[in-house]
Amino acid sequence: MSPAHVFEPTYEAIKRRLMAGEWASGTRIEAARLADDLGVSVTPVRDSLYRLNGERMVDFTPGEGFHVHRLTETEFRDLLELHLILLLAALATAPKGSATSVPADQPYPDRVADLFLAIAERSSNSEIVAGIAAIGDRLQLSRQFDATILADVEAELEAIATAVADVEPQAQVRNLMLRYHERRAHEAANYARALGGHPGRQP
Repeated sequence: MSPAHVFEPTYEAIKRRLMAGEWASGTRIEAARLADDLGVSVTPVRDSLYRLNGERMVDFTPGEGFHVHRLTETEFRDLLELHLILLLAALATAPKGSATSVPADQPYPDRVADLFLAIAERSSNSEIVAGIAAIGDRLQLSRQFDATILADVEAELEAIATAVADVEPQAQVRNLMLRYHERRAHEAANYARALGGHPGRQP
């Protein structure tokens, strides 16, 4: 295993590229080329890719190496369902009166991730937080297509943020959460096509 001071920044750098969609789905990741690009040896790159394989952000096949994970329509729906379950659990266990504040000067996908993570953190349940963070990482790229596939996504996000920050009745927040996830699940096929056709450079 690589030393932490080398492994962690290497892992984070590769993960950020995957979340940003720098490489197309299914693209083979050349560890040696990526190591040169990052200015590290091959070992921390391979260690990072194995960890990301465990997180289902890359796929490893013996004899074929590592490839960027291709998110299927079914997997996308399953992730949305689990994401919703965890968010509703976070809301149910959050103390009353807590407010959620998310910086507005970030790209839309990052604001979505930060809002849901902030909601999870209100619960003080570390497993819910970890689950929301992990699912959010895998859904991050799909959020880049929200405005293309759906209408009024900015207003939708603002409505959720406002309802949570103002501590609206839980039923209202729950309905907003359900609507958010149902809209995306309904368009799962379009998301899968967009993700599958997303262009990227050779790693």
